[in-house]
Amino acid sequence: MKRLICSVLVLAFVSLNAFADVLSTPLTLDNGEYEIPAIMTSPEGTAVVPGVILLHGSASHKNEVGDLYLRLAEQLANNGIASIRIDFAGTGDSPVDYTHYTLKTAVRDAEVALAFLRSQPQVDDHRIGVVGFSQGGLIAQLLLAQQPGIKSFVAWSSVASDGIGPFADMFETLYMKAKREGQVEQQFAWRPPLTISYEWFEQVMANQSLSGMAEYTGSVLAIAGSNDAVVPPTAATRLIVASGSDVARAVIIKGADHIFNVLDENANQDEQLLEMTTEWFAEAL
Repeated sequence: MKRLICSVLVLAFVSLNAFADVLSTPLTLDNGEYEIPAIMTSPEGTAVVPGVILLHGSASHKNEVGDLYLRLAEQLANNGIASIRIDFAGTGDSPVDYTHYTLKTAVRDAEVALAFLRSQPQVDDHRIGVVGFSQGGLIAQLLLAQQPGIKSFVAWSSVASDGIGPFADMFETLYMKAKREGQVEQQFAWRPPLTISYEWFEQVMANQSLSGMAEYTGSVLAIAGSNDAVVPPTAATRLIVASGSDVARAVIIKGADHIFNVLDENANQDEQLLEMTTEWFAEAL
């Protein structure tokens, strides 16, 4: 019987042991079409350790908003877990335009990064995890379908639907122009606009990532904020129910928004998120 655990608030955290000094190495990976900027972070030493790939959300970058992925990578390394994080096409330090970004190219780039992570002598390729944030969670679900050997998946504010799901507003306002012109510009409050290809819209409409989770049997932790106005927090429960996992937990952090209040200096939900994720991988991998 599947063990589904749904938590509303984390009340306490288990103390994690420091491992060693952290090594952070900038990389450039080649996917055959363009270069993928990446950073590998690992504990110093010769011990063989687990590895985790970090997949960022829409219009973000490899360090994520508020340096959430940078901070997570350091916490993981301090607890004996290596990681790699990348810039998807058109974001961060990527040398190409955002029109190169589609679900298929993002999954391809994630697979390139995963292959590099697994190729490292220090990394145990049987103990691999993935984190996906928002749309990065959708990409992670598609990656799991292609790479079933991934042992554990942690979803942050993740999309959890087939088809357009939480992208409905984008389809209402931008889809027809993208269909006519082959691409469309999307405005953001926190960064310059990005040009989205018609292919992205077509692939989202055809997406079956949530249905595909039925084939995934690794452990799943889905974390959401109770005040998320971008992706409904109920998506966390929907994701674990859809999975084929025997160990699956949904956690709703009270008072957290889509980015876990990381930009609010007086909030601590981001610290809860990082501690919870690190603790999960320390036990699951």
